[in-house]
Amino acid sequence: MEAVGPLFAPGEALRRKKAMEEATEEITRALESLGKGSPWDPDTKVSDDFLSPLFKAFFKRLGLYNVMVKKSFHELAYFVPVEKIDPEIKEKLDGIVNVASAAKPMKEDQ
Repeated sequence: MEAVGPLFAPGEALRRKKAMEEATEEITRALESLGKGSPWDPDTKVSDDFLSPLFKAFFKRLGLYNVMVKKSFHELAYFVPVEKIDPEIKEKLDGIVNVASAAKPMKEDQ
């Protein structure tokens, strides 16, 4: 059942935090058991090997539909402190902005 209003928010937050901790432990153990290493290893394909099963397990524990599918993972970036984002990410995004800024619209007669 979804929490309604601030009256239920604190208890719901604790329940969701516990569900996420349990799901994280479960998927981390599963990866290690399968010989895939840690979700925090640089060679891990985190979106497929960790996040997809993590959110599936998390929402299952809560009895809710999984709304955090792979195409929504970009929404997680909002919760990452800026100082924790790898400098390479900023470099690549700045490169995209530079290319996009230099682009000129195509004329209709072309």
